[in-house]
Amino acid sequence: MAYSMSFNGVDLSTYGLVVVSAEINRASQEPVYVRLPDKAYPFTTQRGPRVITIDFRVVAATRAILDSYLDSIKQTITTDTPGDLIRDTLNGRYWEAILDDFDGGYYAPGMFRGMMTFLCPDARAHAVTQTSSDFNIDADPDTVVETTGGTAYIEPVYTLTAGENLVAVTIKVENTDTSEELQWTGSLANGEELEIDVPNWIVNKEGIADMATVTGEFPRLKPGQNNSIKVTAFSTTGTLNITYRDRYL
Repeated sequence: MAYSMSFNGVDLSTYGLVVVSAEINRASQEPVYVRLPDKAYPFTTQRGPRVITIDFRVVAATRAILDSYLDSIKQTITTDTPGDLIRDTLNGRYWEAILDDFDGGYYAPGMFRGMMTFLCPDARAHAVTQTSSDFNIDADPDTVVETTGGTAYIEPVYTLTAGENLVAVTIKVENTDTSEELQWTGSLANGEELEIDVPNWIVNKEGIADMATVTGEFPRLKPGQNNSIKVTAFSTTGTLNITYRDRYL
């Protein structure tokens, strides 16, 4: 059975590409440790990039069309930064992948058979569907529950919108299930937004970086479970939005 794939939103079957087989589950991790006289002391394991190898063929009516297809395919998948790679057999997920190798040969006037290899610096797959959850913050402190899917830790974006003027407050956002808490001190006018961008490790006030008073850890979400998010010193009239994509090992 043959399959298709897309890269950065371009369906490569448009250019006659058919995936014969693909190896998408090759992931690695490296244990980090220090050798002691009688044992080794382990540190946090480091994950390497995921390697995705795709056996493909490109079919066209003529050699000229085939060469044009190959040009278009290589132009699409050759990028300076990772692009979104989707396989139709796992169309609910995508990987941020960058081309490592493209090789093959002509098997007939109208057929090219080859292999392409992609590296994914972030070995996790991302859910195609983005989750966006809204909560009213009507107590101080207030705890809301976000239920996630996936199998890997998630890096969300928290957006706090003030419902009144807040002057010289220290706002805290904590995932009590991971004990990761971030603190920001400052003032917000009614309707202003404070954004905690976990994947990029930055806090923005009204779209402008505001990191001078930030302390603590950026709170991630645990996969496949309820996450209790505690918000402190945000009064009782604001709102919280949590936006993310589930991640998969």
